[in-house]
Amino acid sequence: MTVALFAVCFIVVMIREHINTKKGETGEDLTKIRQVLKRLLPDYSSYTTAYAFYKIRRSTGRSVRTTYFHYAVAFKPGALFVVPIQYSGGEVSWQGSGALLTSENLSRVEHDHMGTALYDLSGKELCRFDVHLSCTRQDKYEPFNIQQQAESKAFQQFIIEFAQEVNGRRS
Repeated sequence: MTVALFAVCFIVVMIREHINTKKGETGEDLTKIRQVLKRLLPDYSSYTTAYAFYKIRRSTGRSVRTTYFHYAVAFKPGALFVVPIQYSGGEVSWQGSGALLTSENLSRVEHDHMGTALYDLSGKELCRFDVHLSCTRQDKYEPFNIQQQAESKAFQQFIIEFAQEVNGRRS
């Protein structure tokens, strides 16, 4: 009985994941994110745009707190635009006016298997995120269905060069 229940649960989860992946392929959520960037970034069309995400789990005693960060990002050689976003009621909204980050206003960029971390000139971490190939809706805290293979690959190449530019300038 337990094995059958496990099998049914597994099948339901796999079907939901497949449906969400297909929804991501339509590009609806990514289009909403691009609309935010279009409103905030004057020369939007010269940038590659993507959705970036990061979550961190902190344990305190028996409790675990998970914090989620969602960003719309746009990048081109020498420049990275980042704006925090949120998703509510099927709509994407943004917080603030975003930040255009360059080697002039960053002290360092760290990039590894955990994602990308950006630091201001005083050494304080500004934000941390990664541009994933695939993001599927899990719950209200991970609300986006986005498939961005080309954007993710372009970001991985961009961030290596950007980190070298920023970090090399401060050496």
